[in-house]
Parts: sequence; C-alpha cells; structure tokens
Amino acid sequence: MAVIKAVSSKAGIGQVLDYVTKGEKTEEKLVSGLHCEPETVKDEMQATKELWGKTGGRTYKHFVQSYHADEQITPEQAHRNAVELAEHTQAWQGFEVLIVTHKDRKHIHTHFIVNSVNYEDGHKLQWSSTDLRDLKERCNTQSREQGLHVPEKGKTFEGAEREETVAWKKDTYQLLKQAEQGKVKSYVQEIALAVLDCKETATSREKFIEQMADRGYRVDWQDNHKYITFTDLAREQAGEKACKIRDNKLSKYYNMDFGKGELQREFEVNSRSKENTERAKEQLRQSAHRGTEMPDRGAAGANIGTFLNKLNADERASEEKRDHKIAERADREAVRERQRAEAERAVRERKARSHSKSRYRGPEL
Repeated sequence: MAVIKAVSSKAGIGQVLDYVTKGEKTEEKLVSGLHCEPETVKDEMQATKELWGKTGGRTYKHFVQSYHADEQITPEQAHRNAVELAEHTQAWQGFEVLIVTHKDRKHIHTHFIVNSVNYEDGHKLQWSSTDLRDLKERCNTQSREQGLHVPEKGKTFEGAEREETVAWKKDTYQLLKQAEQGKVKSYVQEIALAVLDCKETATSREKFIEQMADRGYRVDWQDNHKYITFTDLAREQAGEKACKIRDNKLSKYYNMDFGKGELQREFEVNSRSKENTERAKEQLRQSAHRGTEMPDRGAAGANIGTFLNKLNADERASEEKRDHKIAERADREAVRERQRAEAERAVRERKARSHSKSRYRGPEL
C-alpha cells in the first residue's frame, strides 16, 4: 500500500535538501533529479529564484510517497515509481524536482522537493487539491498494476477505520477525543457545538453573534479578516491563555466547514424559511379576521414548494457559476501551456537535457 501526502515544514529549502540527501549514513538512498542534477540541485534551485527575482515567500513544496512496512516492494522499484509520477505530473513541468528514496527501519518512502519557481518562465508553483488528488490516483493506479494494495477510503494507512476527529498535533487530538467521549471538558469542543447549534437558527451574522454571546462566546467576525475567531469568555476572564480558536482550525479538527461562506449560506436558508413561515401565518391571521373558512394546508404547501424550487434554482446557478470558473481555469492553463512551449525553445541552451527524463544516480535499475 502506498500513500502520498503533502508535507508542511518551516525549514528552509537548503535544510530540507540537506536532510533528504544526507540523512543517516546507514540509510539506503536512491537519488534522481527532474530538470536538475542531484549533485548541484541546491545551486540550481537558488539560481532559478535569483534569475527571476523570486527569492522570498514559499521556496519549495515537499511531498512524500510512503509504502506500508508489509508491502512487498524493493527500494529500486519504489524509486522508479516515484520518478514516473514526477515525470507525468503536469503541474511540475518546468520546475526542478529532487526525488530521494529512503529505506529506513520502518518503511520505504520517497521525498519529492519541488522548487517554487519555474525555471522556464519564472511563475510560482500553483498546487491545488485537484493536483494532489490526481497524484494520489496515479499512485493508486501504479499499485494496482503492480499487484500492490490500494488504500481504502475511510481507513487509515494501517487499515483501521478512520475517525472523524482530526488534529495535526497529538496532544490536541487526544484532548478532542477525550472530550468527545465525555472524559474531559474542552473549550474547543464546546465552541464547535455552540457554533453548530447557533447556525441552525440564526438568520444573519448579527443574530449569530448575539446567540453565541448568550452562550458565553465572543465572535470576532470582520470583513477585512480572513478568519473568524471564537473566544470562551469565562476562560478569558479567568486569565487562561487557551481560550480562543479560529474557524479554520475547527474545520480541520472536525472535518466540516465552519468558515464564513458556509455560515452565511446557512443564515440565508434560515432567513428564507422564516420569511415563508411568517407569510403563511399572516395569511392565516387575515383569513380568520375576515371570518372566512380556515384554509387548508395547500397554501402552506405551496409556500414550501416555492421555497424548495428557489433553493434548487440557487443550487443550479451555483453549479453553473462553478462550471464557468472551471472553464476559465482551463483557458488559462491552455495559455500557460503555449507560454511553456515558447519558453522551452528559448532556454534549450541553458537546459540541454530532455524535459521528460530524469538523470539517475545510484545502483543501476
């Protein structure tokens, strides 16, 4: 079984290159370079950044392909698989990529270090969730073709059922799990539950903030801030530092959307539902006042039907807007491909080797 993950690291590009290429002397390493030479990769990546004047910001992307300890695969085969994946990753075309396979005490794994600047035209690496999904799917295809295991959706690397609660730090995860099981109180858990409850009834941002305040939580929601910050007022007044959480952290911890957009959509739905209910009540009151017969449920049913039709229309409009954006992105990619082709001819003297093959250093495959 092989899995691919994006790695988040604060280390500089020089440090990460040294780590994957040097490591412990007892490790077996297979090293290849896509659009670069492994021996001079650090200098080449830095020269590309300086050439295009882009030495700041994110300097690289780091990915790891790992095989389960019980998988029957050699380091050489794992490295060939990694090189093949890198060569056919469209988003990495024109970027220097160092590919290093390690065989440590537990399992075989390969590091991909991708320069953040394209040496052909200087544009920064754009990496989306769609790109990562494509990389994972091609990894799964390799495993199927080679008779290896393929990860099952909803299960961990070890094959256990994946749990809903997720956190990137072990201590945070344990706290959330204990709170979920009722063993301890967690302000993060309590804030999450309060948000879920209030968004079910709030009809506007203002109403949501009021309802959260009634429960003892301050909501810092500003248009010029990307995230919402929730604060447990009791913990804050007690002088505890651990009293705040952002919406993006809640989304990661619980695998559900706590962001501004999702909350606003909930408020709009609640508001429309309330308006329809009030309208139906008003019609009933007017009929009773005029002394007419009480209407049957047809009027209310018509109102609900109208409401559902409007929701369906809004959903279709949203899908059309999303399809339009996808088409626009495809057009931009086509323009970028043409630019790549033109730039390739201009830099052939600088890069005399083929773009589609990697140079391999190590035991002959």
